[in-house]
Amino acid sequence: MQLNFLSVAIIVVVVLGILHAVAAFFYFSRTRHSAAWATGWLFLAFACVWLLPDQPAAAGLVFALAILGWTVWWASIRALPRRIWVAENARQATGEIAGNRLTLHDLRAFEWQSSHEFVPRWEDCSYDLVELEALDLFVSTWGDPRMAHLIVSFVFRNAPPLAFSIETRRETTERWSSLAGFMKSYELIIIATRETDVVYVRTNIRRETVLLYRIVSTPEMRRRLLAQYIRELNRLAARPRFYNTLFSNCTTEVARIVRAAGHRVPFDWRILVSGYVPEYLYDLGLIDTSRPFAELRARADIGALARATDERADFSARIRRHLTPPGNLAGKV
Repeated sequence: MQLNFLSVAIIVVVVLGILHAVAAFFYFSRTRHSAAWATGWLFLAFACVWLLPDQPAAAGLVFALAILGWTVWWASIRALPRRIWVAENARQATGEIAGNRLTLHDLRAFEWQSSHEFVPRWEDCSYDLVELEALDLFVSTWGDPRMAHLIVSFVFRNAPPLAFSIETRRETTERWSSLAGFMKSYELIIIATRETDVVYVRTNIRRETVLLYRIVSTPEMRRRLLAQYIRELNRLAARPRFYNTLFSNCTTEVARIVRAAGHRVPFDWRILVSGYVPEYLYDLGLIDTSRPFAELRARADIGALARATDERADFSARIRRHLTPPGNLAGKV
């Protein structure tokens, strides 16, 4: 059965109308206007379909102008360094490495009292890279265990661990929506922070399930990876980028940074389903394989250790009581 021109035009308008309705719904879901925008696109599409048999030129022109206007507007959206950010995303950290000394600016060290109450604190600090002795991974889940947030932490002998959390950078008028995250809705931020901030708020305040794994690493790997994180901080501060729920998130960005540091990270579907990342690393031999993974995962839950006391002074040491001491795992990468 052959399709005539009118049938093809109707199909094109319907398909493009639905696609733009979905795109508008995703983009505006962070501002509570998603239903109105999606309905508008559907109404426009079906109005044009209704007009096509009698006024094909007018209907086609109106729809084409709407598509063109949306495309021009969409192309004009740029990630920006200066917006009215929520307090916890107010500053993008930067840093520099000179010899064995790392200097960080705008490290976040908030003291959280509740999910929305905190004492804000931004610090400049320095680390001796000779004392970098271990690399750890936190995996935090709050509902579906298949979806997790990853935090990479560098452990030093005589200084608090340095953690990096890759997140959405939200404006004060925005709310989080995973659907909106598929579009150009949020900038990306790499937060350099204390574990008494970024981990404590998840274990003790939000009561999320947080797992802690020691990464099998060599001194060279740790140093190269940390240097790559610092390069990424500086690049993001100079040229902001957008977050993407699927392709540019806390998991895929970590994998990209690890690859950029010169380490092998084969593509695997578990990189996209972040709750499975520990099992993926176990298969690669990047976390301790001396015991079955199920046993390792059970030991990795630090909730009870973290909530044993509200004292923050020994928080990082307390949550690591189950880990193999640094240096006892032979690095393979």
